[in-house]
Amino acid sequence: MSTRIDPRARWCGIAPCVLQVGLALAQVPNAPAHPLDEPAALKAAFASRIGRSAELVEFRLGEHHASLLVQQGADFDRYEALPGQPMPPGEPVKAAAVDCRGRLAFAALDAATGARLLRQARAIAAANGYDPPGTITLGAGMMCEAMGWRVVLTGAGNLEAQLHLFWPPDGSRGKAREFSAEAWHTRDIARLLEGAAPAAPAAPAAAPVELAGDGRTRDFLRDIAGDLARLQAQLGAELAFKRIGFDAQQLSVDLLQDARAKRVSTWLVDREGKLRLWREADAIAFDCNRPFTRADFPFTQLPTLIAAAPGLIEAMPGAVVKDVAIRRSGLCGKPHVYVQVEDARGYGNVEYDQRGRLVSARVQ
Repeated sequence: MSTRIDPRARWCGIAPCVLQVGLALAQVPNAPAHPLDEPAALKAAFASRIGRSAELVEFRLGEHHASLLVQQGADFDRYEALPGQPMPPGEPVKAAAVDCRGRLAFAALDAATGARLLRQARAIAAANGYDPPGTITLGAGMMCEAMGWRVVLTGAGNLEAQLHLFWPPDGSRGKAREFSAEAWHTRDIARLLEGAAPAAPAAPAAAPVELAGDGRTRDFLRDIAGDLARLQAQLGAELAFKRIGFDAQQLSVDLLQDARAKRVSTWLVDREGKLRLWREADAIAFDCNRPFTRADFPFTQLPTLIAAAPGLIEAMPGAVVKDVAIRRSGLCGKPHVYVQVEDARGYGNVEYDQRGRLVSARVQ
């Protein structure tokens, strides 16, 4: 809950306060019952709830839910809207949790354009065998590109088939990219509406691989050695890691399956020790697909390094470990250990090199 003081809140006597509270409740806006059919009303409801000028960071629009992330000075707040329901107050968002900070004046938001483009994206999905998208997003994108409307389509029954659609904020000439044959291909929006890029069918599903737990409750922040040994015994070969990630509850291991590093398998271990193959997929082109082993990073030092991480950032004296990742650093460099810590105010990152030496420890 926000701790910021509403500028309308002031000391007053009992009777005036009762009147003021009643007026405030009466002024809480309702989201329109049909946001895609009433985009102007939706924007007006958000504007009423925000109450002052703001910069738009991200806007998500669908018929069942809409959300708005805005920046006002150094503060970030997220507002939500459910059809026909009163609009709740904004929820503060930690600045460190906002990865991309492309901005657009809220006044420039054209929700009607978003509704129109979402319908167009659904027509493209239907024409090419993709699942219909539930929402459209106006923002800077995962890679912090230019602000614009974005929809990611995935193939019906085949998550590996992807079609990325993009339009600038004014909804003018759109662009599209299709991922197929291990590469991205530019597609024409007009031709997509004619069904020019049918989604590839899913590969035959492999039989599920799963091993039951051993009855022992894990804390992966203290030990992952035993479960990596179980995984190696299951596969019958030295583990060729692409990435290892874990928190206290779950261990995730990405493995490169062959010498050509063309396929990646992801194995999960839950807190009770159940081990399962979660997914197999082609390696991402131009990603770092150079495997590493336990000998390439400070494997035996992990519990000590993890336990020490929160105390290495002086500005976060009450921090605790959130999660850990082990992967190659930079542009496919040596495997490093990355420990993310958090406190009530934000996040911090601690990085160790392949020998367990401290590289950096700073507030995110």
